[in-house]
Amino acid sequence: MGELQDPFQFINEALGTGNVGQEKVQGNDAGDVRCKGNHGDDIFSGSGESIETTVSTIKEMYDMILQQKKVLEDKINDVVKKYPDNQLVKEWKNKVNDLFTEVSASEEPEQSQWWYDNEAEIERTLILATTNKQFDNSPLAKCSIQMSQEYADFANRSGTKSFTNTPPSKMEMPIPLSVVPFNKDEHWVSRRGYRPRMKSEYLKSPYVIWAVDIIKGVPRQEKRVAEWIFSLQGDPNDIVFHTLDGFPAQRFHMESFFPTCELFGHVIDCWSQVLNFDESKRAPESPLRVYCKTDVTNSYLESGLTESQRKDKFIENLVLSIEDMDASLCFVGLLFLPIIRSFHIFLFVINLQQPEFVIVDNSNVDDPDGERYGQLPQIIKEYIVDYLKSQNHPKAEMFSHVMPHRLEMPWRTINNSIDCGVFTMRHMETYMGGSMNEFKAGFKNESSAQDDQLVKLRTKYLYKILTHEYNVQKDYVLQKVDEFHKIPSKQHSQMLAIAKEEIHMRLDVLS
Repeated sequence: MGELQDPFQFINEALGTGNVGQEKVQGNDAGDVRCKGNHGDDIFSGSGESIETTVSTIKEMYDMILQQKKVLEDKINDVVKKYPDNQLVKEWKNKVNDLFTEVSASEEPEQSQWWYDNEAEIERTLILATTNKQFDNSPLAKCSIQMSQEYADFANRSGTKSFTNTPPSKMEMPIPLSVVPFNKDEHWVSRRGYRPRMKSEYLKSPYVIWAVDIIKGVPRQEKRVAEWIFSLQGDPNDIVFHTLDGFPAQRFHMESFFPTCELFGHVIDCWSQVLNFDESKRAPESPLRVYCKTDVTNSYLESGLTESQRKDKFIENLVLSIEDMDASLCFVGLLFLPIIRSFHIFLFVINLQQPEFVIVDNSNVDDPDGERYGQLPQIIKEYIVDYLKSQNHPKAEMFSHVMPHRLEMPWRTINNSIDCGVFTMRHMETYMGGSMNEFKAGFKNESSAQDDQLVKLRTKYLYKILTHEYNVQKDYVLQKVDEFHKIPSKQHSQMLAIAKEEIHMRLDVLS
């Protein structure tokens, strides 16, 4: 269907060879190359030739162009010397310079594009490196970094110069994010940093199980991390979890994973951060779940605020949680609001796809007067309805008629008042909306078997948070775990026995 072209033909007058019928071209001693097709159009395809012949032709053309370039430059330089003030000569000199400058510049993006593609990530890392003061125990801060000599040399040459004032195209070479030099003298504008990015659909799968396995036993590497945390070795204020956007958690927070201890609410916030990160890998058909931190609903409990101020504070925190997921409200399927009330942790879940407001609480204790939740469900519902209407959400009117109700899971407890935080973490991880039959938390009914599951989950959740890819302190944690387990076994056992007796007292003081 297309227009047929003549075969590729090569003429080299310098060698005196060529095909009959091809026009000759005037040139210098270096010879000229002319490639012609039908209608006199220049062509560059090598159809009909072997690869060896084509490559040989390209090489000859390349050598010829280099020779012509040298001749042209010599000619231009000679005429500039003879007529330095001639305007026409200057114009031609500029044209020649621009010609070869454009050729060189066309290759530059291959060297500098990395900076443009990763500009936001580099900026976030620089902000983290220069403004965060809580990384004294980080191997990154102490520069014990595994890096090639090539990058080390670059860092040494760079000194304390500001990368933010250097255009990306002028950077000498890409620096891996783990090798960006620190510059504590510069003051950076505070901004909201790293946010979980949605992954390409090629990186998502409905067949990957992201939830922690409640059936399998606890692997040795998970036990090693738990033993180091529960040994109480080190400063309780050491930072063992830290996200790129500046959300930290200290060692004593993670020590509350010890069995028979009540979890700190801050641990629930860490879990929300991890789950939001994992949501970027969800299957396309799964509803987008947004996990808020406890301060979203705790803003209602703040004393000294008027009702209007409480509502504004709640909506502000809610919007930040959604924006952190790079999501629009109309695409959010489930909103998870962890609640801490009267030393008890439970969950509000707002279903915006199939309008529903459910309370997920592990406690099965009778509450005939409704004191456990008070007016909080109705107040939160009113806040959310007002916000949905202000955003013209298509389900706003439907959601206004929804009544909050509590899920009656068969694994709810009467005698367990310690593990509400662990139950809440599991409910956040596994609830996908829908009927009770679709709620696959994996818990057994209240029994010693359920107690064993909860102890197992404490270790597994501790390990997942501390070794998650979102935790920039992961390498520091693993290094400390290895150091702890190099201690002689007898001394190791003694430390754990002493810590078991003292951990409750330590957490009581820190709380």
